[in-house]
This record gives sequence, C-alpha cells and structure tokens, in this order.
Amino acid sequence: MTPGSIINMVKRFTRQYGVKITWVELKTEENSRGVLVTTESEIPMSATVLILKEKYSVLKAIQVAVGISQDYTRYVLTLPDVAIKKDMVITDNHGMTWKLGVVDWFDVGGVPVAKQASLLEVV
Repeated sequence: MTPGSIINMVKRFTRQYGVKITWVELKTEENSRGVLVTTESEIPMSATVLILKEKYSVLKAIQVAVGISQDYTRYVLTLPDVAIKKDMVITDNHGMTWKLGVVDWFDVGGVPVAKQASLLEVV
C-alpha cells in the first residue's frame, strides 16, 4: 500500500460519490504593524468530500460485538488539501448543517493521505 494508491482511491470515490460542502472563513489581513488579524469580512469556501456512516480505516480490524451496539455517528473523509478544522460548521448539498469534531489524519510512510472528522448535526 503506497501513499499514491490511497490518495487515488479517495479521489476516485470522491469523484463518484462525493458531496459538495460549503463553509465560511473569516478573511485575515495584515494590519499596520505587520501582524495578521482576522477581519469581519467572510470568504465563502467549498469542496467535495465523502460523508460516511462509519469510521474509515485503511487497516480495519474485525470486531465482534455481543448485544446491541450501534454507532450512529457520521464522518467526513477528505483529501489532505481540504482545510477542515475542529468545530468548523459546514453545509452539505442537501442544506443540512454539520459541526466537525476532532480532525484525524492518515499518513502512509510520513505522507498525509486523508483527513477524517466526526459530524454532529446542527439544528
């Protein structure tokens, strides 16, 4: 398993089954003292990502659970160049609003190949 093969796999599935998301970032500018500060102007951003019903793992361990145990959490899986952050609020193409949890990343041989975060629906 090489980094290129996993990146290509994520790209292929994102092209086929991806969901377009949008979010708003605050614009940062340099002030008169040369310090970067955030302004009140907003920049709309968008990207195509995968929204999954279970956590993705390259090396998935088979676990057998006894009794009723179900995880209803949804996850977002992106390429490493998509700028997702913890507590960021995104809107998908169905108009649903989601808040991102802790962002985890996958790396193979020191090369980042994907990012993943849990989603919480915002009402």
